[in-house]
Amino acid sequence: MRSKRKRLTDNISNSYPTVQAFRQSGMMEVSKGGKQIQEDVMYELGASEWFDGYDSLNTNSMDGITSCFEYFRYQATPIVISMTEEIENRASDKAVKLLTAKTEQAMTGSMSTINAALLGAQSGKAIVGLQDIASVTAGDTVHSIDSGTNTWWDNKRINYATDYGTNHFNAKTGDLYYGVLAMRDLWNEVSESSDVPDLIITNFSVYADYESIFEGTGYYRFSSTTDQAIGDAGQGATFRGAKFIVDRDAPGTHDNHQLFMIQSKYCKFRLQEGLNFAKTPFKEPASQQAKVSFVLIGCQLMTNNRRRQGVLYGIDTSKTV
Repeated sequence: MRSKRKRLTDNISNSYPTVQAFRQSGMMEVSKGGKQIQEDVMYELGASEWFDGYDSLNTNSMDGITSCFEYFRYQATPIVISMTEEIENRASDKAVKLLTAKTEQAMTGSMSTINAALLGAQSGKAIVGLQDIASVTAGDTVHSIDSGTNTWWDNKRINYATDYGTNHFNAKTGDLYYGVLAMRDLWNEVSESSDVPDLIITNFSVYADYESIFEGTGYYRFSSTTDQAIGDAGQGATFRGAKFIVDRDAPGTHDNHQLFMIQSKYCKFRLQEGLNFAKTPFKEPASQQAKVSFVLIGCQLMTNNRRRQGVLYGIDTSKTV
């Protein structure tokens, strides 16, 4: 007789903090139908003029409004149960129901794939990623608009290696830290008045160096209700009020790590109604003694203001986590 608990422990996938952060920040929007997503964008202001009395006024029509487009992308993750598995798992003493375990396995796989895609670059039939929206290269075409021709559509970027050399993110120049200087500069690039980033997404290598700036000097950060040390459990560091999202899927290798600054009101994860991790009925393939269902999602990552999104790249850290 074996003593068992009714639980299934994931030993392979990483968590999906970016998906969770998008949900908590109100960045998920559900769309009803449609093959493409359209966002209307303004790139030129109306021409105003001062006048007096009977002056003739300009009545010419103004350009300056266009649209960006992107197709929905679809993902399927199978739930497959063979006839023999089903028979072998009929006994009442099985700790984890087979269907529940297989469904959880599929859901976790789907969520993990989406999380990685959000932090990646579009390829094949995958969705647009943050590496497209906040690209390290100028002139990319995103959502059908060429930012080489339409420079107003380009995102902001800072090459850490060019501006700050091979200095580690937590290294000092005088009384200042290179990493904080770099984030300050990118913050100012993507901000305008009250339009400021509210999410900072990076990997553990960059975040560890940022933490060490505070922990090594004994500094404290402050939350809205209590004074907390930066290393306290359950608390994440912030920069000028923007929350750090630390994700192992965030890009970075050795001396070329990346950090994204995102204004969530201009960046949305669009979901197809009815295909938000929907599970199809089980069907039996003609050539197998098994049944299969799919977890389906239709989605796309969209922005309607690329110049308010930024990336700091080429970051050198004290170690790679």
